[in-house]
Amino acid sequence: MGPNGAGKTTLLKLIGALLLPSEGDIFVGGVNTVSHGLEARKSVGFVLNEERSFFWRLTAIQNLEFFGALDNLWGADLDDRIHELIGLVGLGDVADRPVSGFSSGMKQRLALARGLIAEPDILILDEPTRALDPIAAEELTELILDRIHQDSRKTLLIATHRPEEAVRLCNKVLVIDNGRLKGFDRIAELSEKGMSLLEYYRERLQADTE
Repeated sequence: MGPNGAGKTTLLKLIGALLLPSEGDIFVGGVNTVSHGLEARKSVGFVLNEERSFFWRLTAIQNLEFFGALDNLWGADLDDRIHELIGLVGLGDVADRPVSGFSSGMKQRLALARGLIAEPDILILDEPTRALDPIAAEELTELILDRIHQDSRKTLLIATHRPEEAVRLCNKVLVIDNGRLKGFDRIAELSEKGMSLLEYYRERLQADTE
């Protein structure tokens, strides 16, 4: 969590080896993202909140076929994986429709499928509900919680401005501002202290300004 421009997206892209650090090292699953970026990237899936993430004239299935091929998936294995993911994210009824006609919520569901296609150990979600109305945001949160997070050994890294979303989906919170770490704690421990996540967030942002 952090204000706009705090560096949340940059941090996530550094962890996923989409960007290289100007100094220091980042290890993902024991792999150095600087010296072995391609290997590190194989264990990470991305769900980025960007309208241009898909080819709008292609269907949902065709988009997943393209991105699956980029992850070296093909043939029956890719077809089976796409069928599984389309069902997982609840897009079976629109799988053969062009993405140009999708709502924001449907695009985010497809983005989840894309992020999961290579079965990554780490799933990065950059403000996954930012462009969604309250009902669509709730449905996506439930999807992540019930179908992806439960009974899964995946690590989820989520950037969000919504404290209630963080409380439901996460067990730890990291607060950054101006590229600096301001706080890192377990959410359960904050609750034990009688502190809400919003209170903690405000306190950590004000820590160096008082």
